[in-house]
Amino acid sequence: MNYATPNRLAVLVMQHDPLLRVGIAMALRQHDAFEVFEGGPGDVESHEQRIDVVVADYGQAIALSSQANRANRAPSATPKILALTSNDKEADVRRAIEAGVHGYLLMGGEFRDLVEGVTVVASGMRYLCRSVAQRMADSLTRIALTSREIEVLRLVVTGEPNKVIARHLNIEIGTVKSHMSAIMSKLGATSRTHAAGIAVNRGLVDLPLGTLGEPVRTNFAPADLRMQYA
Repeated sequence: MNYATPNRLAVLVMQHDPLLRVGIAMALRQHDAFEVFEGGPGDVESHEQRIDVVVADYGQAIALSSQANRANRAPSATPKILALTSNDKEADVRRAIEAGVHGYLLMGGEFRDLVEGVTVVASGMRYLCRSVAQRMADSLTRIALTSREIEVLRLVVTGEPNKVIARHLNIEIGTVKSHMSAIMSKLGATSRTHAAGIAVNRGLVDLPLGTLGEPVRTNFAPADLRMQYA
């Protein structure tokens, strides 16, 4: 039976990719302050050692945070969740934070960032890696899209014409055109396709999650995504 050494943080690594999970666990075991375990969603509750921090991929981080919220337990009774993912889209970061994820770290960063993230969230504080914090700070300086504009933009991203968007949202075609005009102005887009490309690049629309828990991307042609966005 495994028990963490006193005064060491018990860290559970959860990643769908087994090689990635093993690699993260091995890296964290180099740090004397951590007692590191590997497992899946069920191990958070069944583990014989109380877990302080869970390092999970995007989908599992969201699921664990939502589960903890539904259980309505005291914050001190649940492990802190640190999302470690390649996803840096604004809407997805916001979704994670709103779901209750305590920290957000991007793949490809320095090992010290992972150590810092685990340590910070274990202390009860929030943690965003530098690039995510900068992206979210930048988003605060932009004019926000309304909920209706987001609905229109989501359908534009999937390639729907104005007539279909109007029918789907039960509004007039002229209203759709007005929303598109406002969307393009706020995003600094020069065309409908440009606006859709910006939406995909910045993650302004909520996209469905794939089988591995990572947000599914649209099938825009690569040329659309290589444009220089505002």
